[in-house]
Amino acid sequence: ELREAVEEVLPDLEHDGVRVFYLSSASPTPGVEALLPAIEAAPDEPLPTRHRAGVTANSKAMYIYTSGTTGLPKAAVITELKLMMVASLGRICGLRPDDVIYTTLPLYHSAGLLVGVGGCLEVGATCVLRAKFSASQFWADCRRYNVSVIQYVGELMRYLCNTPKRADDQEHGVRMALGNGMRAEVWKEFLQRFGPMAIWEFYGATEGNAGFINYTG
Repeated sequence: ELREAVEEVLPDLEHDGVRVFYLSSASPTPGVEALLPAIEAAPDEPLPTRHRAGVTANSKAMYIYTSGTTGLPKAAVITELKLMMVASLGRICGLRPDDVIYTTLPLYHSAGLLVGVGGCLEVGATCVLRAKFSASQFWADCRRYNVSVIQYVGELMRYLCNTPKRADDQEHGVRMALGNGMRAEVWKEFLQRFGPMAIWEFYGATEGNAGFINYTG
């Protein structure tokens, strides 16, 4: 869905020597490569260490575009150290290698990419991704994929509480919810309706230098 935005700035990116990829099997845009064929053709063995010989904790791992918590919208620099620190959030909260974490959050956002996918990579857990959040299918997905940890942000939990009540609302294996922005009244209603689980609420800004989490419960 970002094709038009990419094509608009593609000439400038090409001028600066930036390679652009679609995570797809084919590319509809000249100058943009399709990444899936390369991923499928890649060998299973680890990459040679020379590819990361010059990487340090302060190396740039990626840029994440933010809406501007600290001013105008900008591309925030995520260093290797910050990536590892944010990815360790799951482990701090008790994420285990045998967990299955379900995230419906976009991967261009820090929560979905760094906490969700990054947390799974950090502990060796399984990540279940959904292209678009669906309140009506949320718990069915959790049952279908044996989900044990869910990720949320903002009003996602309220949307779940606003769905019609069902007899199987508490028939799931979710033991933990990890996210931020849940209001107190939604917190209480969510636990009463969907059953007891640990809720780890955190706060952090992509371009910030501090974070908070209720690790004591």
